[in-house]
Amino acid sequence: MGSLDKGGYHDTLPSKSKSLLQTLYGEGGSVDEAVITCHLTNHGTMTAVEFPEGAAWVNSQPLAIHGNLKGRYILLDFFTYCCINCMHILPALHQLEQDVPEGLCVVGVHSGKFSNEKNSDNIMNAVSRYKITHPVINDQNYDMWNSYNIICWPTLVLINPSGKIVLISIGESDVDKVCKFVKDLVRISPPTELLPLSSLQDTVTMVTDGAEKSDSVLKYPGKVYYHPDSNTIFISDTGNNRVVQTNSVGEILNKYPGPESLQLDSPQGLLVYKGWLYVCDTNNHRIVRMELESGGLEVVCGTGCQGHDLEGGKLGPEQEISSPWDIEIVSLNSYPGCHGDLLVIAMAGTHQIWGFALTDVVITFRGQKMEHEEGKTWRLAGNGEEANKNNSYPHKASFAQPSGLSYDGCKYVYIADSESSTVRSLELPSFAVKNVAGGGLDPSDLFSYGDLDGKGTAAKLQHPIGVTVLSNQTVLVADSYNHKIKVVSAKSRVVFTCSQIAGLSEPSGLSYDKQAGTVYVADTNNHTIKVLRENEGWDSSNLSVVDRARHTRNTGVSWVLKQADTKTVTISLTFSRKLNSSASSNIKITRYTQQGREEEEVPVSDNVLELPSLDSSALNLLITLFTCSEDGACYMDKYLHRINFAEETDGVQVFKPEETVVVNLN
Repeated sequence: MGSLDKGGYHDTLPSKSKSLLQTLYGEGGSVDEAVITCHLTNHGTMTAVEFPEGAAWVNSQPLAIHGNLKGRYILLDFFTYCCINCMHILPALHQLEQDVPEGLCVVGVHSGKFSNEKNSDNIMNAVSRYKITHPVINDQNYDMWNSYNIICWPTLVLINPSGKIVLISIGESDVDKVCKFVKDLVRISPPTELLPLSSLQDTVTMVTDGAEKSDSVLKYPGKVYYHPDSNTIFISDTGNNRVVQTNSVGEILNKYPGPESLQLDSPQGLLVYKGWLYVCDTNNHRIVRMELESGGLEVVCGTGCQGHDLEGGKLGPEQEISSPWDIEIVSLNSYPGCHGDLLVIAMAGTHQIWGFALTDVVITFRGQKMEHEEGKTWRLAGNGEEANKNNSYPHKASFAQPSGLSYDGCKYVYIADSESSTVRSLELPSFAVKNVAGGGLDPSDLFSYGDLDGKGTAAKLQHPIGVTVLSNQTVLVADSYNHKIKVVSAKSRVVFTCSQIAGLSEPSGLSYDKQAGTVYVADTNNHTIKVLRENEGWDSSNLSVVDRARHTRNTGVSWVLKQADTKTVTISLTFSRKLNSSASSNIKITRYTQQGREEEEVPVSDNVLELPSLDSSALNLLITLFTCSEDGACYMDKYLHRINFAEETDGVQVFKPEETVVVNLN
């Protein structure tokens, strides 16, 4: 739960609201209409402040509490889209909107914490990512925040049909009680003089999905993982609730999970371990794994419901967890007195770092020996408070929405701690927590952010979400809300910006291909994967992710005069870009003869080829072409072309056997 010191309440409504909700819906509570009526009489006297004129709206034309919303209940959700606690209440609000389709309007009041969040385009992307369908106002100057004396995110304010404030609930913990109260209130005291819902809906213009506008296969990709053993790339296609595996030029090879499996909800961090793809199934509050061959899904840990446990200790699917955002593998075998493989988890929902024992794990430090059986899930570091507190004793440290992890293979796990705008480290095997760069000296200050190169805390970041360790004690950081990639020296703690890389929009994930010196970037709001080349001064290009099933173009038919000596046909492929020599362009030939159908595949290394025709009546050519443009962008395209062999022709262009058949692929 984030907070901003903008002043306190001038009455006791928040505390009275909490007491009311506990009386009605807490343990042993009961719904008493008299209690509700009494509360409304005593505390429903404060008139709601109107929405400011001139503010930008998302999903709606401008609305008015005392105008076109008059006569219905209004639930204001004060939020900022970076905040994990704000994300946690969205499913409950969505369900409430379905349960009360008339008589209620939920309005998101976006009072952004970070400067990047005040931009309406960025808010539109967040609204699309989170699948928010209700109206949202951009409260970029805190007009609503100050008028309602809000002190933290999220805060819910309920306004009755007369325009009076009747309930204020702070934080995420009581959202279910608030939703029950709203439903009971609508039943006990129905809205009156309600404007037709259709007239309200007529004012709503939903956000257009940026991925659809860009015709991208991906939708808000959150994380990316390069797998060296297969030389393939796994992408958390977060907005499409799936993981896709591509080859090095972007051709989709597999999609996970399989259609018969449990499905994902906003997947984030991912990696491959011993033939299994492990994934943070973030909105389902669990870690899952999928067998690479079949795509079948198994739950590793998490119950599927948001947990509030800060300690852990249970086995796998019995252990509740909260919004896991990234994962990393650490082998403990090189540390004295330690052994086993550990899955480190950035548990954004409880502001902690957790561990899952992939094998039996033994950790020995400071004379203490801790043993964890395979499948056990427990807290490694962080006390659950949202703060920027470093400490040699990991359970006394505090994090603020850790969202990215990367292990250097030697001593440190580096952490992108988003809400504190820092990069921090977890030292092994003690799990001591240290600052690397960014943030401030006051552990409670989560507003020490900016865009500044420098050393240690003198450097400033803005909500970093991803990190990856390079091979030279260097950490690359996705400085997400500054739309930049920054380099941190792990030894000197000096930060500098990769100024060559431009055009990013809230990049969130990074993965390093050590052999090729290449970094893959999940460029989230651009719905793409950016490719950075270390040996070219961080030259960048886009990975053109292509779904083979969706991107095959039909180029038509060519006719060749059939003669007795026609044994081959020469074709010339015309295209504007250069062939990518590092990829395998090919033609899959399907030949139709009197004996039936035959298939073979031939490589394409030049644009002129001789294809065997034999006694075919037709050839179907499925052409897979990998090319690169002059600016370094690489593409994979598929074309389908048919060649018919005719005894005679009428009204069509015919190639003679000694001529070259031209197939235009531009």
